[in-house]
Amino acid sequence: METLTVQNEAMTHQQGLNEVLLRKVNRMLENRATSVEATFEKMEREGKLMQDYITPIGVNLKSTDRRPVVTFSANGAVNMDFSEITDNVFEEHHFSLHDNAVGQLATKMGIPTRYLKDLAAGKEWQRGLASQILNQHCENTERSRMLVRCVGNEVRGVLSDSYRRLNSLDILMAFVKEATEKGAVVADALYTDTKMFVETLLPMPIEIPTIKNGTVVLFAGARFSTSDFGDGALDMRAFLLNGACLNGMVRESMMRQIHLGAKLPDSLALSEETYRLDTATSVSAVRDLTRGLYSKENIMAKAIEIQKAADIDVDFQKEITRLVKGGSMLKAEGEEVEKILMRNNPDDGVQGGSSLWKLTQAITAHAREAEPLRARELQEISGALLDRVNQ
Repeated sequence: METLTVQNEAMTHQQGLNEVLLRKVNRMLENRATSVEATFEKMEREGKLMQDYITPIGVNLKSTDRRPVVTFSANGAVNMDFSEITDNVFEEHHFSLHDNAVGQLATKMGIPTRYLKDLAAGKEWQRGLASQILNQHCENTERSRMLVRCVGNEVRGVLSDSYRRLNSLDILMAFVKEATEKGAVVADALYTDTKMFVETLLPMPIEIPTIKNGTVVLFAGARFSTSDFGDGALDMRAFLLNGACLNGMVRESMMRQIHLGAKLPDSLALSEETYRLDTATSVSAVRDLTRGLYSKENIMAKAIEIQKAADIDVDFQKEITRLVKGGSMLKAEGEEVEKILMRNNPDDGVQGGSSLWKLTQAITAHAREAEPLRARELQEISGALLDRVNQ
């Protein structure tokens, strides 16, 4: 009878804790609601401003006429200049270059990427040098057709003419709709100049008892990410939120679809049917994957992974050194993770023995303090450590 009373008290305590964590997560969702709505509005607004051009970059090296169609200039920023004839109307285009497009041009022309990006973002003389370097390489690079993708007056992507054009907003809405039908809510969203992320979450606590790290209270969900500018593939992952500390983590990619397809015609209007069909195919795949990510079987599999990770002993210092030396984390980030582990604060999701699970939570605890894009990268780094469970 005494044992039963203790068990009942423990269950009552855990239920009370779960209610506290649920309120904590709901407050987080309410606090982020305005920001999420503004992010979706920005996605829609910039999507309407996006323009595509097919233009040759470089020259015909076998010809005596080495005048390139695309040239570069510097006037406050590094600019891309080119002209085209549309419906017998001659048009000149002058666009500034986003850092992402500068990197893609550097790769295309064999220029050291970091060097060119630093010049393009530097002082006036450096921007002038960047445009000169681009022009010199352009005049000595074999001509090839490229898809130039702009938002307003800025080139954000210089892509292959086989780049698979998709309506990312339609695909994203399919993900959100399917997740909502499973009872999930949008937990967070991020839209940078070149990438979008949306995390959805079931507001329902799941208890996962572990031997070394106590009971983990988890909220399961899914993350969607993509780029319209060649800055990442269309990707979907399981999203896990630790209720005690609001540490987020993502697991392995379930869909890593590179945007490559058939060569685009000179007139993009001719590819509109392909654009619609490719988008419809991706919408269907995303719906199927979202259902799978929210299935009971998948959530149970993730819970078992956590239990197994909590059983794996690790040497924290060696693991952090490996991540830093491998380039996954900066030295300063590794030092912050070590401090979190030393504090051993349950509010950081860090408690109990020196397990693989505890290490992942220290990394995601540090991710809470990072800027939003880096935070998501750290969530991926943390989640990748759980691959060891299945090896």
